[in-house]
Amino acid sequence: MTDHPTVSVVIPTYNTRDCVRTAIDSALRQQGVPVEVVVVDDASSDGTADFVCEAYGQDERVRVIRCEKNGGPSAARNIGFKAARGAWIGLLDSDDWWKPNRLERLLAHAGEADFIADNIMGYDVAAGIETGPIYEKIEDRRLHLIDFVLPSAPDTHDFGYLQPLIRRQFLVDHGLCYRENVRVGEDLILNLEFMAHGGRAMFIDEALYVYATPVGLVSRAASPYSRSTADTEPLIHALAELWQRIRKELSPEENSGFAKRIAVLQREAAIAAFHRARVKREFAKMAKLFANEPLVRKRIFERIGQNLLPQALRSKG
Repeated sequence: MTDHPTVSVVIPTYNTRDCVRTAIDSALRQQGVPVEVVVVDDASSDGTADFVCEAYGQDERVRVIRCEKNGGPSAARNIGFKAARGAWIGLLDSDDWWKPNRLERLLAHAGEADFIADNIMGYDVAAGIETGPIYEKIEDRRLHLIDFVLPSAPDTHDFGYLQPLIRRQFLVDHGLCYRENVRVGEDLILNLEFMAHGGRAMFIDEALYVYATPVGLVSRAASPYSRSTADTEPLIHALAELWQRIRKELSPEENSGFAKRIAVLQREAAIAAFHRARVKREFAKMAKLFANEPLVRKRIFERIGQNLLPQALRSKG
C-alpha cells in the first residue's frame, strides 16, 4: 500500500462506468510522483463502483468509497478529502484525465504555492479530439483573489473553475471543504475561500488537465458523461454570503468584482431556469420565461440565427 503518497487523487463518480477507467489510469501513470487514487462513488446505479473494484482490485493505490445515497459532487469530494493521505490533493472528474507529466510539472512549484493549477485542454467527446487550451494569452504567474472573483469578459479570464493541486494541510488548518448544497460552481466557491484565507496560488500555462466539455466545440454534441446542472441559485447565495463575510477586508476592486460576478449570475439565472424547464418538458414555464425575461428571448433568437446562417450559406452554394 502507498502509505505516504505525494498526491491523493480524488475522483467523484456517478454513473460513469464507461469513462472512469481513463481518469484513473491517467492518475496512476503520472511520471515520478507517488499517488493514491480515492474513488468516491456517489450511489451510482450503473455498477461504477463494482467495475472499479474489479478492474483495480490488485492495485493497492486505488481505494473505492461507496456512498449509500447520492449527495452530489461536493459531498463526494469532501468524503475524498477526509480519506486522503497525500501531502497534496488533486481534483479529477471521472470523465476527464491528466497528461502523464502533469503532477511532475505542477509540483515543481511546490515551494511557491499551496494551490497550483494549469491551463485546461478542452476535449470534444463526440468528435474524439482535443479542441485547444481554454485559457489564452496568459503566462505563468501568481494568482490573486480578484483573478477568481471577476466574471468572464473579453479582457478577463474566469479562473473560478481551475482544477488545482491543493496542499492538504492548508485545507485542514483552515477547515476548508466544498459547500455541499452547491452543485454548479462549487469549485469557484472553494477557490475563493482558499484565497480569502491567504492562500498562495500559482497558474502554469500548460494545458495538462484534459476537460470533457459538456458540449463539443467541433461536434456541437452534448457529452454523454456530463452531469452538470443549470441551477445557479445555490451558487449565488453562497457567493453573497462569502462576500458579506469578508467584504470589510477587501479592496474596492475586489468588492466591485464580487458585485459584478453576482450580477452576471443573477441575469443568467433566467437562462438556467429555462434550460431546467426544457429538460423537464415544462412548456408552460418555458413560455412564461420567454415572455417575461428579455435575456431568454435574446439567447433564443441568437441560437435561431446561428442555426439559420449555415442553412443560408448552403442554399447559396
